Amino acid sequence: MKASVESHSKLGYWLVLAYDNYLNPEIANMDYNNIFPAKDVMDKIDTFIMPHHQVWGGVLFPYFFLLKFGINVLSDFEYIYCANGDMVLEKPEGFEELFSLLGDADVMSGGPVTDRSVNTAGFIVRTSALKAIVRHFEEHFIPFENYEKYTQEFGNAEGRFGRAISDLKLKQVVVEPPYNDQLHKPGYGTWYKILGFRHIHAEHNYAYRYKGIPPEPKYLDERFLGDEYRIIKAYWENQDIKILENWWIKE
Repeated sequence: MKASVESHSKLGYWLVLAYDNYLNPEIANMDYNNIFPAKDVMDKIDTFIMPHHQVWGGVLFPYFFLLKFGINVLSDFEYIYCANGDMVLEKPEGFEELFSLLGDADVMSGGPVTDRSVNTAGFIVRTSALKAIVRHFEEHFIPFENYEKYTQEFGNAEGRFGRAISDLKLKQVVVEPPYNDQLHKPGYGTWYKILGFRHIHAEHNYAYRYKGIPPEPKYLDERFLGDEYRIIKAYWENQDIKILENWWIKE
């Protein structure tokens, strides 16, 4: 998150951090320092949003509510750009070029986009269109009976986004997609070429599991990685693949 906030703050736009709540009230001795964003992260944002702690429902529920609350904060802006907290921009100076691709359309995702889903890792959208998308989302999501009724048909957040865009007949710009929906290999797609748009968590996880090269240490937070950070940093300083052998997952 630190690298994401740092790179996005360079855009110069109003920056809202919509943060999932991990403060489980059932854990009395929880250390807040391990739960909340660090001060150097908070110092770079303009607004912080956090709902109550969630104990069930997976990632779909907090994503919906954070998006809904975030729109209310930004409702006076004509456009909203939204990205997950582990995405970074290597070239934030390219944002205006990316924004120009949207033109008079309602929405553009970094992709991939299919007939049934729209990737939500990063997207630009007219605020009025996003309000309509979230309203469509909510109508088929709440109350729980609606969730049960439509979940097999609509699927996850990406499926619900895609269905809303289709049902609402919104104008969508589809760009060259990234490597896949996880963006675990940088270097692919329009958003990477213009923005250097990368998914650091996916890159890190893929490298660990499949004996690859982890992302650069400047995109990692030493406070949450400990000795793992030291190994990755040593690799990038020496470019010696043997340094990573003890880090990779064992078969």
